Amino acid sequence: MNTTSQWWIRLAAAISILGVAIHLATIAGGPAWYAFFGAPPQVVASARAGTWLAPAGTAAIAALMGVCAAYACSALGLLRRLPLLRPVLAGIAAVCLLRALVLVPLAVNHPELRTSFEVSASIVWGLAGIGFAAAFLATGKRRFHRHERSA
Repeated sequence: MNTTSQWWIRLAAAISILGVAIHLATIAGGPAWYAFFGAPPQVVASARAGTWLAPAGTAAIAALMGVCAAYACSALGLLRRLPLLRPVLAGIAAVCLLRALVLVPLAVNHPELRTSFEVSASIVWGLAGIGFAAAFLATGKRRFHRHERSA
């Protein structure tokens, strides 16, 4: 795996880990944090009311981001090879890139989405998507080279 690929994959892992930390901190931070990070109104209301929707949903998102980080680390060889590594990396890359690109057409008819936060989030998602795509490509090359050596 080349240095450029490793850099992108490490960036994707770091973004995922930061996402976990932000989501867990939001649970502790309460309703103001949910509102600041753009949670839907019903989630902010849940946080204010002390119901389970806000913390359970946020913990589930943090767990998914943790899985993303684990798959990036597996692609780097920092963790053992996780099941379905390549298809999961491809799926994560697709979701991240779609999240990054969806803002452009949505912002045309929804000016409330044209905020610094939403644009920044889209850029971060795009960078993570590139990193996961690099992980997908790198794991395919690594597997191919193993077969070459054993032949």
